[in-house]
Amino acid sequence: MSPKQELELLDACRILFPSAEVNLQFLSYIQQEGLKNAYRTRAWEYHPDACPVDEDRLVRAELFRRSTEAYKLLSSYLKNRKPVITIRKVPQRPKPVFVHVEKAGKVEGEHYYEGPFPAIELKLGLFLYYSRAVSYQAVVRAMMWQRGLRPPIGEYARRWGWLDEHDVKTIVAATEIVGSFGERALALGLLSQSQLNIILLHQRSCQQPIGRYFVEQGLLSELMLRHYLREMEKHNKQVRDERLTVDR
Repeated sequence: MSPKQELELLDACRILFPSAEVNLQFLSYIQQEGLKNAYRTRAWEYHPDACPVDEDRLVRAELFRRSTEAYKLLSSYLKNRKPVITIRKVPQRPKPVFVHVEKAGKVEGEHYYEGPFPAIELKLGLFLYYSRAVSYQAVVRAMMWQRGLRPPIGEYARRWGWLDEHDVKTIVAATEIVGSFGERALALGLLSQSQLNIILLHQRSCQQPIGRYFVEQGLLSELMLRHYLREMEKHNKQVRDERLTVDR
């Protein structure tokens, strides 16, 4: 097996097993059953039809495509590999448990929208704000909460062996390069564009839906969240349909 093929197989493992410590030993002991379970988990998690928001759907579609390609590559590898005795099983991620929480009243001192509803496509946070369901401050807190759930790029790169501690410090210290951590890593040649793309996709997939924040904080009940999700989908579809009519 060439070094290039070895790297492709390790990257495929990182796509299907994002929480595992992927190395040559992991690659030598992975089994077909564990591979199938991992692929089913990723397919269930990344399927674009499970997300009502167009932008998230595009991200999920790309993750779904990469997961399928990774599964095909590793399946082909396993067919030609000598069998081993040790079997490594990867547990499936449990489905979220929804807890009913009554909707809270308005928070004193926070800003709630009072104007006309905008005729543009909206993501959930702004849709809830313009629907007067939550305050502007709550939307900002929800976005910060969601962003905080994403592991840093450097953490992924160290876990997967693409960067070491010295590399991370070098990137952080390179303040003369304008841009994010990932952009600096590219400019310094410490990460490839393909590696950065894989990290960004996994980083995005670690985000919880922003609606979970409002339920967990008691600002919406589970039933109300589902109601607003349906209403948002109807609103965005109506905006798209009207735009198509005007374009014709």
